[in-house]
Amino acid sequence: MAVRVSDGAVLAVANGPGAAGENLAFTAQVPPGSTFKMVSALGLVERGAVTPDTTVDCPRTRTVDGRSFKNSNDFELGEVPFRTVFAKSCNTAFAALAPQLGADGLAVAGRTLGLEGQWEVGLDAYTGKVSAGGGATEQAAAAIGQGTTVVSPLAMAAATAAVAKGGFVPPKLLLDPAPEPAAEPGPELQPEAVAAVREMMRAVVVSGTGTALKDTPGGPVYGKTGTAEYDNNPENTHAWFVGWQGDLALAVFVEKGGSGSGTAVPIAERFLRALAG
Repeated sequence: MAVRVSDGAVLAVANGPGAAGENLAFTAQVPPGSTFKMVSALGLVERGAVTPDTTVDCPRTRTVDGRSFKNSNDFELGEVPFRTVFAKSCNTAFAALAPQLGADGLAVAGRTLGLEGQWEVGLDAYTGKVSAGGGATEQAAAAIGQGTTVVSPLAMAAATAAVAKGGFVPPKLLLDPAPEPAAEPGPELQPEAVAAVREMMRAVVVSGTGTALKDTPGGPVYGKTGTAEYDNNPENTHAWFVGWQGDLALAVFVEKGGSGSGTAVPIAERFLRALAG
């Protein structure tokens, strides 16, 4: 799924054979996994809870109200800057920071990026549902893209484009006649907060979980990987990558694909290299 950052135009859509004829790029309702740390980080920075330089702890595991959260492959980083826990995708650090967002802070941040919006593209499309009002464990889970939050690849591509542009622009597919009701652009994002998230999404590619994209031709790539559990077995995961290069934002979702860095990032790399010719 690819959209143009500047005006929201949907430029490319592809569904694999596993979609069984469904347009899952537009209509899937699936957990975003760690790609949603983009939204969590925006909310945290907007509220003054952290900056990219804030030192936070990334232990191997963290228990929240009786539920244990852990990092992929049980890694730990110790006390490091927030930009590092974002780049390396540390679940335990985000779980600890979740109370700073409050019961609805994540949903508020998501809505500024177009999630849950009433925008129409002319085909059935799911704009997402962001967790709100849950207890401590739900808040911790939602901060890492789990819990009750569900999205579509189109919704995440549009949200990523909003971070790249500095404000949400409704995706556009059918132009004449335009769908009704016509959606309005979102408010301008806080410049300091969105600049911080962009910096951290660049760090994902330079030194984090998306380094396979570091030498992609066509200019710097910004992104966030995600590995999203979809049932009670942590071995069962969807693979995600969201990001942008220049005026192109994209979302890669691989149902039951394993890890974002291992499965979704290589797809994004092939797509961007093909565009570069």
